[in-house]
Amino acid sequence: MEVGFRSIRVLNRLLRKPLGIATYKNVPGSAAKDEVNSDLLNTFNRDIKNGGAVPVFRRALLFPSRIALQDEVGIYTYAGLHQAASALCTEISMQLVGETERTIAYMCNNDASHVIVQWAIWMSGNIAVPLTPLHPPEMLKYYLQDSMSHLVVCTQEYEKLLRPITLELSTPLLITGKDKEITAQLYQPNSAFLQPKNEDSINDVGRSNDWYASREALIIYTSGTTSKPKGVVWTHSMLQTQISALHSAWQYSCNDVVLHTLPLHHIHGQLNSMLASLAAGARIRMLPSFVAHSVWARLLGMGEREEARPSVMHGVPAMYARLAAEHARLFADGRTAQYVRASLASRVRLMCAGSAPLPDALFNQWEEISGLRLLERYGMSEVGMALSNPYRPVEERKVGCVGNPLPGVSARVAVTNTETGELEPLVTVESPPPETQICLDRLGVAGTKDFFVESDGYEWKPPTVTVHKQSDNGSYQGELLLKGPAVFSRYWNRAPKLKALDFTEDDWFRTGDTVQFDGTFRILGRTSVDIIKSGGYKISALQVEAAILDHPDVADVAVLGVEDETYGEIVSAVVVIKDKAKVTFKDIKDAAGKKLAPYQLPRSLLVIDQMPRNAMGKLDKKEIRKLFGKQLVIEKKM
Repeated sequence: MEVGFRSIRVLNRLLRKPLGIATYKNVPGSAAKDEVNSDLLNTFNRDIKNGGAVPVFRRALLFPSRIALQDEVGIYTYAGLHQAASALCTEISMQLVGETERTIAYMCNNDASHVIVQWAIWMSGNIAVPLTPLHPPEMLKYYLQDSMSHLVVCTQEYEKLLRPITLELSTPLLITGKDKEITAQLYQPNSAFLQPKNEDSINDVGRSNDWYASREALIIYTSGTTSKPKGVVWTHSMLQTQISALHSAWQYSCNDVVLHTLPLHHIHGQLNSMLASLAAGARIRMLPSFVAHSVWARLLGMGEREEARPSVMHGVPAMYARLAAEHARLFADGRTAQYVRASLASRVRLMCAGSAPLPDALFNQWEEISGLRLLERYGMSEVGMALSNPYRPVEERKVGCVGNPLPGVSARVAVTNTETGELEPLVTVESPPPETQICLDRLGVAGTKDFFVESDGYEWKPPTVTVHKQSDNGSYQGELLLKGPAVFSRYWNRAPKLKALDFTEDDWFRTGDTVQFDGTFRILGRTSVDIIKSGGYKISALQVEAAILDHPDVADVAVLGVEDETYGEIVSAVVVIKDKAKVTFKDIKDAAGKKLAPYQLPRSLLVIDQMPRNAMGKLDKKEIRKLFGKQLVIEKKM
């Protein structure tokens, strides 16, 4: 489609580069032709079949010459990242004197350094705990203490932030420099890269696949329903099952280019956007953070070679809302909007939305802008991805719904019996487990049909529905319970026996979300009013309240989630100020900001004289919302 000179000028301004920069010849996407190592692949699949787990860093050996990642600094092959991680692994092992199964916290930018450090931790046989500089020092200190981290690894730019904390806690701090990324960029393998002379040689770096099967890999911290975040323990086997399920349901391919802008201390960015992509041999285009005009530039391929243009993006509704607002600003004229739509529709195969409710209006607006229907799914730190709309047919992606269980997931709707107080199941929906053996043919690697795993488990089959209590209209509403091999089994540093609040006696995880099932699942809201989902973050209202109450002039506070089209919900505070005190909204945010991340701070505030409480002295949030909800909506628009 022809585009006018003004439109070209607008698109190029996104990158602030001259017009000629966007013109490239098409060249192959990988550094060399795919050469399948059949011995390696067969060994991996034999190990998986026998109950082993092949970590993502080891799967990189199947795609050595392919481009794994491109950040703002350079381009890295799978072999390059593996080589750099191997070097860092040696340093980590020396720091821990060869100990394994220890927790190692790390802080890196959203770039190649994150992958290198994470892989090195796993190669050394230890557990990765990702941190983010968004959190203030007090929160970082809590994470290090709660995770009992034996070592902290960071890149040079975060030494100033972490050094005082690690000194206070007497925790060793290992600074990794740019030399690792330079090594990864320079390392270009030949066709004999890591060709094993015998089966044992594949395990020269890291432990055996059998060893990893029963070991813990990752701790993701989540706010939960208490004032203290809890660490969700992910094993290598859980990650392998989740990756296989996503590969099956969303059809990941080594030909994908995944635009990555999500934070990496959450399971969304870790699993969907990074680990599942790397396990498929795909190429990740990683940006340091989400900036709407930069994301538009990447989506439209400005300054990129054709083979580097994104085909997949995972995001939260707030991101798509900001992209839609930027679209209205940048691409107002009809011809440019048509070009943008045609460009996205011809190149992008999948755009996912999750971590917060997707408003109907935004779903429709994005389809008008891009020609693509967003795929909404449901997940959380404890279960990864659990429910999803279908990849195909696209027409079956329903607005306001989150689909059905992903492969290997069982979902149940249950209600509390008013007489016994016990949970009673209404309906159970189960999807067959995914095939976890690696099929390169399914991942699009050329010349691999001879190595196809003879199994129909790669297909996402329709779920089995079991009705426990018949409904008059075929619709079931209650609390969502989940079970499956990728559902977590424990929180880190907590009592081994999980409380009934988290699990039922027959091991169903209680999500705390209220759902409706009528052939597909719809999230109706939080069972607990103390969980706020804002812009992809799950925020504990109790934690925010505790931080605000630290202000000396605040007498009482209630934190609520107020519906918002952009963020799903925004954090809002209703406060009572002590007599004669003069406190501004900024004063409260500044004080709370010492203990909270920016995304946890309230966006609206209402001052009242007296806080509604029940007979037990607890905040009556239903009454607070009833009395002040409309005023909070007005306040947030001011």
